[in-house]
Amino acid sequence: MNTSLLKKNINNVILSKSNSELSFFTTKRSFLDKKFGSLNDVFLEINRVSEEEFGIQSDELYLPLEKNEKNNLISFDNGILLINSLFKRLKKNCLMFFRLEKPIYIKNKKSTDIIFTLLTPSNIRTSNKLQILAKLTRILQNPNIRKEIRGIEKPEDVLALLLLTSS
Repeated sequence: MNTSLLKKNINNVILSKSNSELSFFTTKRSFLDKKFGSLNDVFLEINRVSEEEFGIQSDELYLPLEKNEKNNLISFDNGILLINSLFKRLKKNCLMFFRLEKPIYIKNKKSTDIIFTLLTPSNIRTSNKLQILAKLTRILQNPNIRKEIRGIEKPEDVLALLLLTSS
């Protein structure tokens, strides 16, 4: 696994040396500390960051929570939520991160204060998407990862932690 810095402070995180499609892009401005009151607030921020950082058109962005499929929200017992979604015009996988000042509660009544969002092109091969989700799930289920993320000060250190934890 490696990262390479591209123009405009975009990091390409490669999860597999043998399959370059198992990767995602992220930016410093997509790793944020936020204060949200609800999951709908999270979706609004995902919309904003998606458009500004990754160029996703407003007509493709998240609908209110009621219209999102339940399998797009993966809630872990350690207070971390992984949101995943497909977009027609997106060309590469992208990852966002929000660390919340106060926890929010999602429909299953689980308290969540760390949220990762994986955005993928709708034409991604299902096997590649499942492999990326599996790798992220293994990392985010680690019992110590939440505590470590809470203690990190800079966005790039969250990315470094993800990379170290997955190797």
